[in-house]
Amino acid sequence: MKTHHFLAVPIDEKNRAIIHKWIVSNKDKYPFKSWVHPEDYHITLAFLGNVGPSSKLVELVKNVGEVVEHIKQFEISLKGIEIFGKLESPRIFWAGVENSPSLHQLQEQVVNACEKVGFQLDRKPFRPHITMARKWKSEESFLKSPELDNVFDDEASPILVNKIHLYQTHLDRIPKYEAVNVFPLFRS
Repeated sequence: MKTHHFLAVPIDEKNRAIIHKWIVSNKDKYPFKSWVHPEDYHITLAFLGNVGPSSKLVELVKNVGEVVEHIKQFEISLKGIEIFGKLESPRIFWAGVENSPSLHQLQEQVVNACEKVGFQLDRKPFRPHITMARKWKSEESFLKSPELDNVFDDEASPILVNKIHLYQTHLDRIPKYEAVNVFPLFRS
């Protein structure tokens, strides 16, 4: 089984607990095939796929580390729940984050560092999100209620973006993502 790697912002314990608490209280209303383990919550910045030779991984770690150490820490906030896929049968159910120029700049610089090493990355517009569930499994259509737009407003605290992780995927484990490198952001 091939392993995949990706670079992402980890979600702090407090906000993971807030998301998970909402899921536990509401998952019966939203029948998805699989729910993400709380320790696997993250915001993907760059999906690398199968990395290939270890020398490429060493060069990637060096490039990303050099870029990230000059980026100042910043905060973002949870903002509602959205979907990807068909309106009536979504493939991804996710928690959003506020629009953040700092997060978009971080993602762009991480992508550039990956491309310097030779990774061919998906250049779709960046939609920062935290995947909570996958694959709608009900015969009835999904209905997005307006309450999903502000479910975290009362409880969530700012997420401090002070590092990114290089994750390795283990499809046979739960949680399935292992942080194999940590890149701290600049602390002002």
